[in-house]
Amino acid sequence: MIIKQLNIYGYGRWIDQQIDIQNPLQVIYGPNEAGKSTIIAFIKGILFGFPDKKHSPHGQYQPKGNAPYGGEMTFEVDGHLYKIVRTGLKYNGTIKFYDLDQGTKLTKDDYQNIISPIDRTAYDQLFYFGSIDQHEFYQMGRDELRMRIQSIGVAGAGDWMSLQSNLDKQSAKMYAPHGRTKTINVQISDYKKLEKQVTDAKADFPRYQHLQADLKTKQASLDQLQSQLKVLDRQLDEKRHLQTLLPLVSQLKGLKGLDESQLKAGFTNDDINQFNQLDLQLKTQEEQVSTRQKAVDEIAGNLVVTPSQKFYEAHKSDVDRLTDELPDAQKLALRIEMTAAQIAEVQKQVDEKASLIDKNDQGELPKPFDRQTFNQVNDLLREQQNLKERLSENHRRRRQSSPSKNQPNFSIWYGVAIALIIGAVLLSTTSAGWIGYILAIVSAVWGWYNAKNSTQDAPVETRDDQAAVQSQLEKIQDKMAVISKKFQLQGIDEPNWISIQSPLQQVADLKVNLQKQSNTLNDSQRKYSDFLRKWTFASDWLKFDQSKYSQTVETIAGTVKHWQQLSASYQQQKDELDKRQKDLASAKADFEQLLLKKKQFLDHRGIQSDTAFNQLVESQGSLAKDLSRKADLEKQITAANVQIPDDLDSEQLDAAINDLAVKGQAMRQKLDDLSQETTRIKTEVEGLIKNGKYYDLRQQLVNMQTEIVENVQKYMALKLSSQWIQAVLNIASKGRLPKTLALAKEYFATLTNNAYKDIIFKNEISVVRNDDVHFPINELSTGTLEQLYLALIFSMSVGFSDQYPMPIMIDDGFVNFDKDRKKAAGKLLDQVSERTQVLYFTANLDDNIDSSLVLNLKKL
Repeated sequence: MIIKQLNIYGYGRWIDQQIDIQNPLQVIYGPNEAGKSTIIAFIKGILFGFPDKKHSPHGQYQPKGNAPYGGEMTFEVDGHLYKIVRTGLKYNGTIKFYDLDQGTKLTKDDYQNIISPIDRTAYDQLFYFGSIDQHEFYQMGRDELRMRIQSIGVAGAGDWMSLQSNLDKQSAKMYAPHGRTKTINVQISDYKKLEKQVTDAKADFPRYQHLQADLKTKQASLDQLQSQLKVLDRQLDEKRHLQTLLPLVSQLKGLKGLDESQLKAGFTNDDINQFNQLDLQLKTQEEQVSTRQKAVDEIAGNLVVTPSQKFYEAHKSDVDRLTDELPDAQKLALRIEMTAAQIAEVQKQVDEKASLIDKNDQGELPKPFDRQTFNQVNDLLREQQNLKERLSENHRRRRQSSPSKNQPNFSIWYGVAIALIIGAVLLSTTSAGWIGYILAIVSAVWGWYNAKNSTQDAPVETRDDQAAVQSQLEKIQDKMAVISKKFQLQGIDEPNWISIQSPLQQVADLKVNLQKQSNTLNDSQRKYSDFLRKWTFASDWLKFDQSKYSQTVETIAGTVKHWQQLSASYQQQKDELDKRQKDLASAKADFEQLLLKKKQFLDHRGIQSDTAFNQLVESQGSLAKDLSRKADLEKQITAANVQIPDDLDSEQLDAAINDLAVKGQAMRQKLDDLSQETTRIKTEVEGLIKNGKYYDLRQQLVNMQTEIVENVQKYMALKLSSQWIQAVLNIASKGRLPKTLALAKEYFATLTNNAYKDIIFKNEISVVRNDDVHFPINELSTGTLEQLYLALIFSMSVGFSDQYPMPIMIDDGFVNFDKDRKKAAGKLLDQVSERTQVLYFTANLDDNIDSSLVLNLKKL
């Protein structure tokens, strides 16, 4: 798994934050309190679920404000891109899982198939390196490492390891090469001693046979005496049992006159319960009737029809019909208000633009030119300008002593420039306007340049006919006067006629738009007035200002809604009253039914009142108790299985019990004496056996041989079973344990610059320096201990990367490292990142860290 991007919606201090992971070895830098630990907790939470308060030692990182809790993570597995989204605190958060390459949504089970069997505990053991618990690390040996490595991905590995551990413990209890207290060791030692006893047993054998015969005689007498005592004790127990039954017999005689026929029917516990139930139901039903009567009276007192409600009910059909038109009327009112506002805005634009245009002698705006008139005026102005320039030029030439001839007239270029400027003004609202300005500038410059170069060399033309030029000017003035009158341009300078055409046309267009909107407004106001006219019948109830269009419609809608609410409330109250009245009638009927049922109950028992029933219940109850006691006594006496004589005398019974007790005591004394003699003989026999009874000892020797062989076979079975389990686990875990141990030695050598050459894994871990000196881990410095732990974590992580490639996270794991150790650690990180992703969180940046690998949290 390679993490590509984190998108945090809200988690601790991080809110709406995106973090891109771009390198296989990504250094995430930030000072203390910058949010590094929060990011680590966020990644673990996205992967394995957000823990609850009980399992969150550092809190649940709930964001401030209203930001949603959780976020998403994009990651790659085997070149395939996925995204997981986890939000919310309940049940470890809600999961959404997507296949980004296929653009499909997957299930939670699909995600578990990818992440399984790694969980949060396994991840912290195999892929996370933060502060270490040194006490726990000191206790970690080969078995703990094996447990961590082989429990991942092997179904039931914990049970198999537990079974293997039990097998090893059982085999260890049975035998050890140099043990003294183990089972097989003890049996071998005892076997050697027993062999010596067999050799020495022949001398005591005759005495043993005599004692065995005497013991047999004594044992027969002892068995006979015990049998006699057993019979005596049974007789004594029967007498004593009969003695305990005397009080019961006396009580039974006192109840002899009672009979079951004296009990009357109808007064059992079930009958009493039925009576009490009826009584309770009557009281409850009476209270219910009273409560329902109060509710009916209260609702009936509040049921009032208001005048406005009466008016609404009388005109309901008209009101409802017109109410359906209210949405359209509301839209119409809004349209009127919006149109009026638009008209005011357009009128304002007209006034603003008109104020910038020259007015005629009457102080009014002239009319805009049509396209033909615009071109005509443009040509007339240009021609007029040319004629004036010719008159001016002729006048100048007459004053010269030798006037030039054939001098070209370059004023045409200025005319072209003026025409282009006018065209640009007219086209100023289009993209071609700026081209006109550029061409006008080029024409003017070209005319000035040619006029300058030809001033000295051009020949003097023949003098124009002054009268002809003047005549042409007068004709142009006449045409201009006609145009001025037609378009109301009196008092406006002719050169300005062209420049004011564009704003004049804009004002004209705005006035056309203004007229259209005015027509629309008049039509809407007419429809609005027609709608209000339909409400004339309700004028006494509707008060509004017709000039406030939307407010008027809202007033009508609010009033109608109020009428409808009053009508609905009245109908609801009326329906509720009907319902309450039906409930009251039902309650009264149930009350009468219960009264009848109770009367029938009393009549059936021949009584008329509750008091009479209670008195009979009490007397019948006392009789039932006496009869029950009589039955119990008879049952106890019967269960005693003792024949009770009719003429039983308690004094004679006491005397018989005392006589049996005296005989039993004498028999027990004799039995004790005989038991002591038997015990003495047994003790002597056991002494002879210990000293060596030849045949018995030989049999014991054979039995012991058999036990030793059985225990050796059991020991071998336990050892072979343990070895078989280990072989199966090695196969199931793909040989990760040897691979991990080899990688740990290699990585530890790299981290220590080859200062240590080996790691020994036994019950506890120890390391071997280059000079062959062994050190247990509790003698290592903190820095070297962390190097060893880092080597173990990396070896386990890389060992799992072929099947479970998870990113490794290191939380400031090199705090206790000096410069050389950090350099070696960096070299190892580069090496490991070629196999799996490494995220290194730190608050201290070293010079040897490549800046391209650093993600600075302060810049996010």
